[in-house]
Amino acid sequence: MIYQPDDLTELEVALLGVLCVGLPPSRSAGSDTFRVDHVIAVAHALQGGADRAAHLAPDGIAVTAGFREALREAIAGLTAKGIVGEQVAGLPAPAGVYEAGLIIDTVNPDEHPVVVDRYLAQECMERLLRNPDVYPYLMERYASSGEVWRRLRESGYGV
Repeated sequence: MIYQPDDLTELEVALLGVLCVGLPPSRSAGSDTFRVDHVIAVAHALQGGADRAAHLAPDGIAVTAGFREALREAIAGLTAKGIVGEQVAGLPAPAGVYEAGLIIDTVNPDEHPVVVDRYLAQECMERLLRNPDVYPYLMERYASSGEVWRRLRESGYGV
């Protein structure tokens, strides 16, 4: 079956859209605000017109237990549809997911599944970027990601 963003829940759209942004691993970025679950939580809150911290724990970084469970369910639903593929925890991401030469975080399937349907993920990202509440946040994360990727390359990554 071919899916469109309208076939997905808002959380599934946020998840796929964020995965398509190209964020660096949080360990490499040196900030948990680059964690995929954190970025999805903020984007999803903004997407629904809520406060950006609606799905964040009191520390403003970790996600709430309820959001983490909803995210797990969204990943399971997208996996069942063949849109994403869950990965075995603790193993490096498969070839092609990250650029060669980068020391990456090990996979946590609750936070970062592999996108199988890249076209749909791109469509979801574009939907998020068309939202005037989400756009500034994702653009800030994207701009900050560029600085992280630049630092990684300057330190010898990919050479």
